[in-house]
Amino acid sequence: MKRILLIVETSRSYGRNIMSGISRFALEHGDWSIHFDDRGLLEEPADWLRHWKGDGIISRTAIPSLQRILTKKCCPLVELHGDEKTHLSEVRICDKTLGEMAANYFIERGFQYFGFYSCSTPWWVLSRRLVYEKTITRRGFICNIYSGHSDKPLMLHPVWENRFEKPLRKWLESLPKPIGIWVVTDHQAVRVLEGCRDLKLRVPEDVAILGTSNDTLLCNLTSPPLSSIDVNGVTIGYEAARRLQLKMDGIEPAESSVNIPPLQIVTRQSTDIIAIPEPDVADALALIREQACKGINVSQIAEELGISRRSLERYFVKYLNRSPHDEILRVRINHAKILLRATNLSISAIARKTGFANRDYFISAFHRNTGITPQIYRNTTFSVSDIHLHDSGTEISAGSDQPLSPR
Repeated sequence: MKRILLIVETSRSYGRNIMSGISRFALEHGDWSIHFDDRGLLEEPADWLRHWKGDGIISRTAIPSLQRILTKKCCPLVELHGDEKTHLSEVRICDKTLGEMAANYFIERGFQYFGFYSCSTPWWVLSRRLVYEKTITRRGFICNIYSGHSDKPLMLHPVWENRFEKPLRKWLESLPKPIGIWVVTDHQAVRVLEGCRDLKLRVPEDVAILGTSNDTLLCNLTSPPLSSIDVNGVTIGYEAARRLQLKMDGIEPAESSVNIPPLQIVTRQSTDIIAIPEPDVADALALIREQACKGINVSQIAEELGISRRSLERYFVKYLNRSPHDEILRVRINHAKILLRATNLSISAIARKTGFANRDYFISAFHRNTGITPQIYRNTTFSVSDIHLHDSGTEISAGSDQPLSPR
């Protein structure tokens, strides 16, 4: 049995996904004995690490003290973070695809204004930012880059500090609206959401926020739920394990490093919007998101906004190519999908919680929109632990559920 040490954080979903990919490789080959610690990305190395001996190591090294220890080990090592100077990452997210994906995502939703936020700028943040900014500039737009904080020496991963709150709010307040902001991690995206809430900026109507890593627990706990890019951590972990096996077999991998493309963008409420210049439509969409599952109807929306129902319907067809009623139904159906997959509530209870008059009407409406009944949907979709693969919002490839550009 090969003795393998994993120094990969278990405190974040990205690290746990990497561990899943490594575990999959180990199960397929059957000759790995794996040792790992529950740890955070920025934790100092434990004393036992200095004396550990084995056959191979996979590490995400974000602190110099850990780098120094690992360079003294006499066994093959696959690094997944590093500083890109003395300690290179061998398997990593393809920053080019990631930045282009984030930029095009907002462009396809009709945004004219774009932002990028990170509370510090280590090498991998700069790499992503440059691609994002270049893609937006190439399409004829300007990218608003946050540049309020400077890095601490040798800091390889952004660390949030309370003193960042005030500059962040000042930046958010200064931005043109509506704007789409890509945030370099989900944890920082939560801070941007909080800043918007403090300033009473509507998300996604004024500021649409896209995180990175798709930490499903974190993304679904925020208000509103956070859209994010699934960076394909399982594949990164599997490839890292494959490379380590080659090295232990005495074979040097053909490529010095491998870039793994992100998997998908998972749309939740924080970006579930099309940038629309008509205020009445934006306000109506905000009302629908807040009240659709409480039974609001088109006449009540028109009355609340002080416009005629006919004008409201005309605006919706012009900008969204669907009626206000269709949008209400879309929001209800999407929320019903979440409840069907993430809870054990009865079909009748889900009908009530999503604003349908009764169980039969809910079943009929769900079938018309999805082609299957709610029960079949529940039986054939993944468990709550896999909710990011389906409509916890809607992934960008979901077709008819989510139009990607205004008319």
